[in-house]
Amino acid sequence: MKILSIWVLIAILFSACDTPIFTPEEDFVTPFELSEGTPKVSYQETIDFYKKLATNYGSISLKTMGKTDSGIPLYLVVYNNEGVFDFNRIKKDKLIILIANGSTSDDQEGIDASMQLMRNLAQKQIEIPENTVVATIPMMNYLAQIEQDPFFKNNINTFINRDLSEDFIENKSLNTQSFVAIFHQLSPHIFVDTRTLKAKKNGEVLYFQSAPTENMGKIRYYLKENLIPQLNDSLGGLSRSVDSIAQKRLQYDPIALKIPDTSIGYTSLWNTLGLYIATHKGIPYKKRVEELHSALKSIILIANSHRELIKNLQELDSKELLQQQKYILSESKDTIHIPEAYIIPQLFTDMIAHFKDNAIEMTSIEKDSLMDVRSYVLKTTKDSLPLLDLQNIRKKLLSQRQKVAVRKGDILIPTQQRGRKYLLETLEPHANNRFMRTNTFPFLSTPKDSLWVYPIFRIENKNTN
Repeated sequence: MKILSIWVLIAILFSACDTPIFTPEEDFVTPFELSEGTPKVSYQETIDFYKKLATNYGSISLKTMGKTDSGIPLYLVVYNNEGVFDFNRIKKDKLIILIANGSTSDDQEGIDASMQLMRNLAQKQIEIPENTVVATIPMMNYLAQIEQDPFFKNNINTFINRDLSEDFIENKSLNTQSFVAIFHQLSPHIFVDTRTLKAKKNGEVLYFQSAPTENMGKIRYYLKENLIPQLNDSLGGLSRSVDSIAQKRLQYDPIALKIPDTSIGYTSLWNTLGLYIATHKGIPYKKRVEELHSALKSIILIANSHRELIKNLQELDSKELLQQQKYILSESKDTIHIPEAYIIPQLFTDMIAHFKDNAIEMTSIEKDSLMDVRSYVLKTTKDSLPLLDLQNIRKKLLSQRQKVAVRKGDILIPTQQRGRKYLLETLEPHANNRFMRTNTFPFLSTPKDSLWVYPIFRIENKNTN
């Protein structure tokens, strides 16, 4: 009878949701914690940790989500207290937060902080966000992290880009291509990119930056009046110290120089609230990880309590964007009239592939025809064209109405769709994304001497003067 009672007790323990029995060596202590706070975690240790976490907890899923330039799959870790990991089901009623770590070799703290965060969520060591799904990319840039391993350091010679921080529009790397696929499958409401600042600051532990607020809609008021103030309060504001280092409030810092090529610039084009949360190297590593962990935990809990507000604001912003007739480009600050549609010649296959990857709605023109469009033209000699930089080209551009011959198979892209901001920031010649800076759309010659045409044509909205 006593033996039977013991087995019944064991069965009850094992049947308890997400409460498995562990031996001491399976206690899910992270490499960071084992090292007493030094930055030593490797790629393999990170992935092995998440594999074990997903094996033992029904609230954690580890997914392979595409390729990377290093030959290793890009992984995604998802926490959902309900144990549901079908993205289509999750998106219906949950708030989704996506955290990306390790875009460059310097960005270490987020890797360690996220490992602790996902474990703490799985083990219910922190308040459970019942209305929120948390997803994290453990390492965005494996090669940059692997190169920090003593065995490989200074011994890898490769042409692969080690810094992904400005590749979120052009997507030259497989890593950012896979990120785009993850982003559109999840459609996160909040995106956090954890970063490390190289420049030494004056004592502040944490910094943040959002995308430019001009085109953020009403969600910018939530960021300014709710999220950041409450995040500051949760971090303790000016009232506490960290080993005699002044713990000031979360500080704004212009971390990203080029928008929308950066991760938060890119995600903001889809009405996702994007944030950099960064520490700096002037603070001891252990404290940087601890403060970043606290910030990520607080963002999750604050957003979880505001789920309906955030979702309603973003839905309202999406609807209002489709009603706008003007738009302010992110970097150049030029105000443009929003066209009804764009026409892209079919010869730009790489660009068309980018649009497909970004779930842009488009159709092929069914027959050769003449169409009334507005085009950008440039008057300059053939010899001087290669000498003009982008800034001078923009100054010389003229906009004019004309009829153009459109071929069967050319691409028609309406702007009345979810990707409206993405289209404007990638197709307008006055935008400042890397497509424009690298001459992805070369000017095409015309029958007229010294007249060149920008090969993206606008079908103007009927309400445009």
